[in-house]
Amino acid sequence: MATRKSPTPAITGRKAAYVARNRVALIKAAQHVLAEIGPEASIEEFAEVAQISVSTIYKHFENKDALIDIAFVEAFRDWEAWANEALGNIKDPLEELVAPMRLFLRLKRTHPLYAGMSARNFPNLGKYLGANTENLQMHVRELHTAKIITCDNIPIRIRSVSASLVAALGDQFFNPHAKESDGDMAIEVILNLLSIPPAKAKKLAHSPLAV
Repeated sequence: MATRKSPTPAITGRKAAYVARNRVALIKAAQHVLAEIGPEASIEEFAEVAQISVSTIYKHFENKDALIDIAFVEAFRDWEAWANEALGNIKDPLEELVAPMRLFLRLKRTHPLYAGMSARNFPNLGKYLGANTENLQMHVRELHTAKIITCDNIPIRIRSVSASLVAALGDQFFNPHAKESDGDMAIEVILNLLSIPPAKAKKLAHSPLAV
């Protein structure tokens, strides 16, 4: 006699989707807490905004630090996907390097939630920019291999560029008089670290940006 198939896989699938949606909602709630209060917020405050119990948080994350880490990782992953789409029509290899830098310094306008998170946790921001920094390193090395960038001491220059970008972002966050054009000026100076000729650096840093 034929046996009926168990409905468990379908139930499991629905449950998995439900759990995934809850996790996404929790991460988004955590991002709002981080933007409004900062990493010093209690686990109870995260739970209150997410409208869940503290025990539910621990079903998804080992502790508060793990929740904060993934909230930042997802924020910058989302930003990177947005930037890639916004700049998808760029063909010039140097502009492909520079335009994301310029967008990064516009975070306060384009992604105020992520800017708020970053500003409130600025001393530890470098910890969460790993993937973006790795992409920058890879891009600079590709340009160097193609002899589009011809400077020496590439690893040192990349570290200096990354540190300078974070410093310029801090100016956009904390200097009430900072303008986006100041960020572009910072980019122009930063490009000197890659030995890009001054005239080219000026054009790259100040050309019209569609976003």
